[in-house]
Amino acid sequence: FFFSTAPMIRALSRRIAPPLARTPPSRTFSALPSDKADVPLSSHGNVLGGESITEGAKLTFDLWHACATSMTSGIKPDPSLQSAFKDRVRPDVVFKPPTYHTKWEGRDEFMLLMECVSEVFGPSFKYHRQFLSPSGHDWTLEFSASIAGDGKCVVDGVDMVALDDDGKIKEFKVLARPPNAVGRLKDEMMKKVPPRLAVLKGKQMLGL
Repeated sequence: FFFSTAPMIRALSRRIAPPLARTPPSRTFSALPSDKADVPLSSHGNVLGGESITEGAKLTFDLWHACATSMTSGIKPDPSLQSAFKDRVRPDVVFKPPTYHTKWEGRDEFMLLMECVSEVFGPSFKYHRQFLSPSGHDWTLEFSASIAGDGKCVVDGVDMVALDDDGKIKEFKVLARPPNAVGRLKDEMMKKVPPRLAVLKGKQMLGL
């Protein structure tokens, strides 16, 4: 994530929301894509492929990087950014984590897990090589991060993402190593996920 985001933010400012009046600086991160797909893939780092990326896939890729950067920055994400990214995730998305044998299903569950793991990784999270299929509907994103700020416990991994025909995320699979770092990641996630998941399930039962 952590390449210079200033040019990207300027170029992304027009696609989802109308221009906003000038306001005093705040601690809210906002980066919304523009009407035109004028944000180069290279603005997201070492991106290979995507020669014929579709408009929907490009929008999802831009929003994923903007949202992931905001979630790991320690700055409160702009709700409009989170909402825009959530719209690029299918309601029946399948998430396959490296810390559990079973898969997770559902958009709200996916967003909750992304929020928790972003807090565990924090600003240590970095993407390295990022491989896209020509259409941009399949991603393989190499990353590294320290666990809970422990620079001695570093996880290396790959995000494998599949998009549907409309360019929305339908599957997100994470592979990671070494085993001790994955175990530490699971421990940290268990501190965060269960209470938030209980609240989410309660809201879902109440239709909220």
